[in-house]
Amino acid sequence: MVNIKQDFIKISAQHRPGIKMKPTSITIHSTGNPSSRASGERKWLDNPSNNRSASWHFVVDDSQIIQAIPTNEVAWHAGTRAGNYSSIGIEICESGNRQKALQNAIDLTVHLMKSLGITRVVRHYDWSRKICPRIMYDNGSWSTWKWFYGEVMKKYNGQSSIQYVEKNTLPVRLGHKGELVKKIQVRLNTKPVDGYFGVKTEQDVKTWQSLHDENGNVVPKGKGLVVDGIVGEKTYYALFPGEKKQQQPQPKEPAYDVTVDGKNVVTSAYDKYVLEAVAKAIENNKAQEVVIKRIDY
Repeated sequence: MVNIKQDFIKISAQHRPGIKMKPTSITIHSTGNPSSRASGERKWLDNPSNNRSASWHFVVDDSQIIQAIPTNEVAWHAGTRAGNYSSIGIEICESGNRQKALQNAIDLTVHLMKSLGITRVVRHYDWSRKICPRIMYDNGSWSTWKWFYGEVMKKYNGQSSIQYVEKNTLPVRLGHKGELVKKIQVRLNTKPVDGYFGVKTEQDVKTWQSLHDENGNVVPKGKGLVVDGIVGEKTYYALFPGEKKQQQPQPKEPAYDVTVDGKNVVTSAYDKYVLEAVAKAIENNKAQEVVIKRIDY
């Protein structure tokens, strides 16, 4: 896990009230700022123009984790008294490499669970119905949140989380990374375009597969490709029909012209008929001359 940098803010009513608590849950947020970094979020807490009663315990981006308030003190983050007085708030930055930021947040969450004896992990949404963390909302499906929560619980229980493997040949699927994945993300308008085939990319692939046939044409939902979230040849060439492999015309089977004593008796591509004609011609030595000529179409 990335090292935690402790940079506590001063006691103040608006940001760090200094009220003691015993945390029983961890609340996941995203910053709501598409360009901020962890260091910028921390500086904002000290900015004199910041008069909002809002704060957090930890902020995470793709390269660092900063702690602004001790875990045994209240922060204003959940939108409800119950959440503020019982939960540790983790903010995930929306800029940079999203997958790395999410992984850092997973590692931090599991670390806090194990070190503080916490087993409950929730969204900001679960306290106040605010669409947060918005980077996990996915138009209401919360598919990224389901993946995130699943990864946290797997790691907490000693199971491995996704280990990304470089792969730039078909098929590509969950757990792969590289330029080919990035190309697919651009085509699907997946956000972010980071080259990591995570749960969001998999969900976007499944949605696309359910609505398109193998030629890339839009079809009624459920009438499209096999919905498996894997980009194999069929899905890839449906996404990029201009790259579809040109089918080489298959050569026709050759035919054979059988001539007996100067007279054509059969022309066929079927061995059975050719052999029958030859057998009949040479039966009882009736034929003087049998010629078999191959004909290529």
